[in-house]
Amino acid sequence: MGGRGSGRRTSYGGKPETHDAMPLDISKLTRKGLLVPGNSLSYKWSVNDQQVAGISIRVEFNYGLMLSYRVKSTGEVVEQLVQSQTSPCHLGGQRRWFTCPGCNKKVAMLYAPGKYFVCRQCGGLAYATQKEGIGDRASRRADKLRKRLGWEAGILNGSGCRPKGMHKSTYQRLKQHHDDLVHISILDIGCKIGFIPRY
Repeated sequence: MGGRGSGRRTSYGGKPETHDAMPLDISKLTRKGLLVPGNSLSYKWSVNDQQVAGISIRVEFNYGLMLSYRVKSTGEVVEQLVQSQTSPCHLGGQRRWFTCPGCNKKVAMLYAPGKYFVCRQCGGLAYATQKEGIGDRASRRADKLRKRLGWEAGILNGSGCRPKGMHKSTYQRLKQHHDDLVHISILDIGCKIGFIPRY
């Protein structure tokens, strides 16, 4: 009751979501120092520590990436060349981006909703949070605050104690924000089950 996905659907309701389409993040590859011309690497996607998909990546000498993977639905092996580009950072250095094979825009993430990797817009994908109703969003944000406060997850579990070392005014501010979010979430649940009329 009141969990993710139980809220009011938005116009994004029918779209598949990004986390289901094998997200490939160029920032992670860059941070790990893997984007070296001539380098080959493997990348995998897991759910509950079980591998659900994998990909082989070869970095070309022009910093393009040759992606080699098997399409889950058909078993077909696909090789796709994806170009990359850079932009200067404000404090020096450069940031690397994928060039979307569909629209040629620079993007940090590519997804494979079908046979090929493309950007979110070209793949027709929505973020999971775009499908949230007001109550779901409030519940998720309240749980984020609960984690920061060291409380047990779940808005129906009540409040915990002030974390050791946290200033009283900070604690009061975070607790008030948490309580406001819980109030919104519970009102939304009440509306859904008919205890509270919608206006």
